[in-house]
Amino acid sequence: MPDNKTLFEGLDKDIKNKINKYVDLAIEFNSTHNIFARNNKEEVFRKDILDCLPVLEHIHDNKSVMDLGSGGGFPGLVVGISKPKNKIYLVESSRKKAYFLKNTINTLELNNIEVINNTLIQKNNLGSFDYITTRAFANIKKTLNITKNNIHKRSKYLLLKGKIEKIKDEIETTNTKQLSYEIIKLDGKNGERNLVIIKPNE
Repeated sequence: MPDNKTLFEGLDKDIKNKINKYVDLAIEFNSTHNIFARNNKEEVFRKDILDCLPVLEHIHDNKSVMDLGSGGGFPGLVVGISKPKNKIYLVESSRKKAYFLKNTINTLELNNIEVINNTLIQKNNLGSFDYITTRAFANIKKTLNITKNNIHKRSKYLLLKGKIEKIKDEIETTNTKQLSYEIIKLDGKNGERNLVIIKPNE
């Protein structure tokens, strides 16, 4: 897989411009509302934007995506900007973070993205999605449990995770009889990073 900077350079010019505007909005909002621990634009770009890009390689156009615990928009808003043909749902329980997400969506005119300002519970009625994404969210077992109502037989989980040992521990406590998984090692310039892809067995 190409490194994260190469992935960014390969994006359409309009998409790169929107990502840069998004980072500006995030820094401005963060200075008064403290939604994440970053000091400047370069740090957000390096630690957050680039970190999310490998997810894009696994999402096909015209498919639906539910991003859990979107926070400042990583990876959901990055996916939504980069994949305008996909419908993206950002699930975020914090009113302050959901306000930032909605404001960014309106400012950048991102018509393919919708914010759900709620805590996701297992018995939700949001329907099913083609992809479920997370970054710095819950452990794998909890993620799978609360999204049982939100997958179909071709759905995929794309989970941005850290250390391989912790991932293996989380998978061990998960019932993998109905699921298959793959762990992809990513560009680790900001610490160990892996993408866990999980899908129901045929």
